[in-house]
Amino acid sequence: MDLLNKHKPSFTIKIAVNYIYWIIYSFFGLNLLFLGGTWLCKSELLANTKFSVQLLLALFNLLEENVVASWYSSMLYFLIGIIAFFCYLIDEQKSYSRNEKVLNAFWIFVSIIFFLLSFDEMGSFHEVIGETNFLKSIGNGKDTGWFIFHFVIGAIGISMCLFFSLKFKRYPFPLAMNLLAILLLLSNPLQEEFEMEAWRSSLNQLTWKRPMLFIILEEGSEIFASFFFLYSFTVYLIKKTIISYSGKAMLSIDFTFNKYFFEFLITLLILLGALMLLIFYFPWTFSGRSDVGLPQNWFPSIASIFSGFVCLYFEFSFKKKLGFLCSIYILLALISIGTSVYFGANLYFYRDTFLAQVRFILLGATLVVGLILIIEFKGNDIKKYLSAWLLTFIISIYYPAGFYTTFLAYVAYSFLLIALYLHFQRLLYLRDNYE
Repeated sequence: MDLLNKHKPSFTIKIAVNYIYWIIYSFFGLNLLFLGGTWLCKSELLANTKFSVQLLLALFNLLEENVVASWYSSMLYFLIGIIAFFCYLIDEQKSYSRNEKVLNAFWIFVSIIFFLLSFDEMGSFHEVIGETNFLKSIGNGKDTGWFIFHFVIGAIGISMCLFFSLKFKRYPFPLAMNLLAILLLLSNPLQEEFEMEAWRSSLNQLTWKRPMLFIILEEGSEIFASFFFLYSFTVYLIKKTIISYSGKAMLSIDFTFNKYFFEFLITLLILLGALMLLIFYFPWTFSGRSDVGLPQNWFPSIASIFSGFVCLYFEFSFKKKLGFLCSIYILLALISIGTSVYFGANLYFYRDTFLAQVRFILLGATLVVGLILIIEFKGNDIKKYLSAWLLTFIISIYYPAGFYTTFLAYVAYSFLLIALYLHFQRLLYLRDNYE
């Protein structure tokens, strides 16, 4: 049966508001965890412990690149970008005038900004973007590139302030959190400049160390700015969609996909893969660039974590109605999120330490769950894409650590996303015919 032609895909999200707030509070706790890990690393309280302890601790240091902390920061921005896009979709449903629709379109710009911030957290472009030959060539001064970069950032910050002031005028507390978040992000360059002045004015620049207060303020302002955005956008979404169901306050969202969504999904995955190759083979030219970030890690990270989000949606939207495959969605969600951490935190490079065991645990779990999915899921096309996901992922795990490890993992999870979309349409058909 061709489900693509016989059913128009749509999805509904219903979740209790109190659950949403618990999820948000858990992000607040994770922020404190990573900020505490940063403090513990820089305080050197555990400097004399064994290597394995120090290695684990370094994974929670927000000052480091290619660790769990940087992955978390990146995925937090990615999640905010998704929520911003949901805000756009909801506002579009409730808007009728041309002016409202024009204003709503700015949500797409906001969403793109957060996706770029997510990418930057792994690629570390903001640290050296002012040194690009393109930006430096615009003017004659040596700081021209940085001036242009900061000017653009300032312009984006002001435009976002104006947009939020219009969109959130009925919700003063979320508005205040948005404005505070923007100020915190914009304060980072000023904090860095203040630190440079402190270093220049020190008696001995060779032995000068960043005070702990400076570190906590800079990293805390960035990660809690993300939290404030997450909180305010989610509250806005709740205010726009809240309903009462069985005496409980519920967030209720209902969207219908465009009829060409499947083609759009395939095109998007191909374009992201092409961008991944383009960035690797034709990197930006920097003067004195220090390549500490690994932008290729971002692509398999977002593909796998988005797969995890989709599986969680399946678990809570279809399981109780269909009793379908019990907790297989939860298992696949956990594996997908684990894969995102594995590549986003650069753990695939740790093949000579005890962290090398992570890839074998991940491989074993993926192999078991993947075979169950191939056997139990119905539909030849779904089985083919699941088989392609499993085979490509196994190759990526055993491939020598480097760019193509991440590229193969991205291709693998692209196959999984396609399989999940086809499976989603089957679930819709079953639900509508058996409820």
